[in-house]
Formats: sequence, C-alpha cells, structure tokens
Amino acid sequence: MPIGQLVPGTKENIRVTVRDNAGTVTDLTGSGPTFTVKDSTGTDKVTNVSASASGLVITVPLDTTVGGVWAEDEYRLFVKYTVGAEVITKGPFYFVLAFT
Repeated sequence: MPIGQLVPGTKENIRVTVRDNAGTVTDLTGSGPTFTVKDSTGTDKVTNVSASASGLVITVPLDTTVGGVWAEDEYRLFVKYTVGAEVITKGPFYFVLAFT
C-alpha cells in the first residue's frame, strides 16, 4: 500500500488504520505497537521503534533525521503489535523520500 512522498530530513506522523475482520478487536492502545523501516535494498533504517495507538489507528512518528543519511529512495514501513498471544505485523506500506 502506498503512503506517498515525503521530504528527506523531516519528521512526519503516519497513521495506519487496522481493520479487524472478525470484529473482536476495537482498541490497540495496550498492544505495544512498534515500527520498522527498510530501504529498497532491504536494509533496516530504524527497527522496533515505539509507536502509539488509539482505537484501531496506529500512529508512527517517522523521523528521517535519525539512523544515518536517508537517501532519496523507496522505503517500506512495517508496523507490529500484540493482541493476546498473537504478534501481528502489517505492511509493507511504501513511501518515497524525494526532494520536491
């Protein structure tokens, strides 16, 4: 799923809405959400960074000023959270860093 285009050296809040097809989960607040970003070669830029959740929306505080130089490239965002005994990973959510 594409997120869009961001500018290198910025801090953005990216929201990922989770859908529970079974209708049993209504709040991910206590799910311990984290996120990982990989570049186009599969190299981790950031790994298991804390995110926040409210309802079924996970907010990722993406900071492209940490983890070394973020080149103009396509990146993949993965979010992870825990529901009961199940650890769930969603993604990849694609975005591009480019100077406009």
